[in-house]
Amino acid sequence: MPILPAEPDLHPANLWQGGGQGILGERWWCLHAKPRQEKAAARFLRSRDMSFYLPQVQKVDRTPQGRLIRSLIPLFPSYLFLLGDEISRIDAFKSHCLVSVLEVVDQATLIQDLRRIHQMLNSGLAIVPEAVMPVGSRVRIRSGPLTGIEGTVLRRGKKDHFVAVVQFLKRGAMVELQDWQVEPIEEDTTVSMRA
Repeated sequence: MPILPAEPDLHPANLWQGGGQGILGERWWCLHAKPRQEKAAARFLRSRDMSFYLPQVQKVDRTPQGRLIRSLIPLFPSYLFLLGDEISRIDAFKSHCLVSVLEVVDQATLIQDLRRIHQMLNSGLAIVPEAVMPVGSRVRIRSGPLTGIEGTVLRRGKKDHFVAVVQFLKRGAMVELQDWQVEPIEEDTTVSMRA
């Protein structure tokens, strides 16, 4: 099977040369894509000549037969960034690849963060995605046959080790999951009052 060429991670090619600032009325939006639809969304945006950034890193894996496989995967699974106006934001939904568009309130910080990521990725150094949920995080499984189950991230490796514990017995069961399969559980910060 022929290896497909890498797709551009940004459009236009000089996006960061201008400092990541758009023209009057344009701002950065965070696009939340359906699982494994980030590149399809980027292709759609490029076909419409819309400015975007989809940071990608190289992933090296092995087939069961031991053959090396290299692929480019999104640095932030399910997310890419659009630079455009309100019409561009609405037009992005026509790709049928998005779940939602998140408004970015602090534009300056996002631009600084994305420029830093772009510089790191272009350095030629090996970049490794940092885990979203550190060890000890309470999470809920959001896809697959275990959807809805809550537990704790026990340790990190190639995959997360998710543990569901029966507190009474002080015993648990463990399953390996990937970051995209779980979501953090928001801590309830409200204080209940007794009468």
